[in-house]
Amino acid sequence: MTRKKVAFISHSCIESSSRTKLAYLARHTELRLVTPSWYPTPFGRYEVDFKFNPQVPIRKYRIGFLNVRRSSTRWFLYSHNLDFPHFQPDIIHVENECHSWIVCQALLYRRWFAPRAKVVVFCWDNLYWWELGAKEKALERLAQLTRRHIDFFITGNSAGKQLLISRGVPSDKVEVIPQFGIDPELFFPLTTEKRELRREQLGILPGEFVIGYVGQLIEEKGLFDLVEAVTLLRADSQQQIALLMIGRGQLGQEVQSRCTQSGLKLILLPPRRNDQVAEVMNAMDVLVLPTYTKPPIKEQFGRVLIEAMACGVPVIGSTCGDIPNVIGAAGLVFPERQTRELAQCLRLCSNESFRLQLRKRGLDRVLKSYTNQRVAEQTLKVYERVSCSPSVVKGTQREKLTRPSMA
Repeated sequence: MTRKKVAFISHSCIESSSRTKLAYLARHTELRLVTPSWYPTPFGRYEVDFKFNPQVPIRKYRIGFLNVRRSSTRWFLYSHNLDFPHFQPDIIHVENECHSWIVCQALLYRRWFAPRAKVVVFCWDNLYWWELGAKEKALERLAQLTRRHIDFFITGNSAGKQLLISRGVPSDKVEVIPQFGIDPELFFPLTTEKRELRREQLGILPGEFVIGYVGQLIEEKGLFDLVEAVTLLRADSQQQIALLMIGRGQLGQEVQSRCTQSGLKLILLPPRRNDQVAEVMNAMDVLVLPTYTKPPIKEQFGRVLIEAMACGVPVIGSTCGDIPNVIGAAGLVFPERQTRELAQCLRLCSNESFRLQLRKRGLDRVLKSYTNQRVAEQTLKVYERVSCSPSVVKGTQREKLTRPSMA
């Protein structure tokens, strides 16, 4: 059987440790990653790297922006054709929102250079019309146009599927699949000896209950709620407690100040690459994701949750967005912004025997549902389904349209 040609367009895979899913896909398809040569992350400019998963062929292009603000949806690639005429992909898989410039570019180039190709778009959008701001509502108008030309949708959360259906997309053209799973070779529980050594290197004292957080240090992540909940826990606990955070953001100094005022021990570390996060996660006794809804922010998945579970670390999350669906019965969930309930969850997790129960549940859940291999298997099934469906592009000949001028 001829292997399908897949042009996989994504800026999220610029980091090689994020390409494990693609490595699995490449075993069953003729896949090439189409990606920017660099990308502006919240932690600075990131150049495409090739440390992991060298079996994934890459075609990189210079990135461009049509507006001053460099957001995850407002970029395109400087290429006349993304090599579609030569490669002739069967499937063009784009990981970005329907209103993004790169989705528009992919749809346009499909029409010009590969009209037989099917377009699959992965999106995170989980905000309903009444939750959108003025700018987001304007972009939704653009998304309405692009959705007509997309053959299949993958959404990273269950709310996203219901949202697409409410906007007129047939339910049989939508599948819920995480964008990424975890790589068990990178995220796994360390031995007791290595874990204790790592804790010692981080300045964690023997017997200290370590509460962790990984992510941006911004208001919507609920960091002040976390500090308040830990303060409440400390007030009626004889146990020594430490907050271990990995991240950077505008609230960094304020979080440090509030911890100092409350007498809390804080270990604040700068952001790390994906392949370096696991060692620090292993030093935690519990990981908390206390995000709260503040449109247009609503937690779309919470990747740190599955990474922590894969490391054998119990997780606690708020009811924001898709967090409860990701955690399932493998951890604890509290109502967003309710610090006393969060403190009670932390109190339960301060018990070592209870943590061991959650540890086993989390490991079982992540290895069953959230590995990159599992995500790739589900994606391959989508490719099979979409290959057998009629194309949304009428005709098979290239239309006579004017090509854009790009450097």
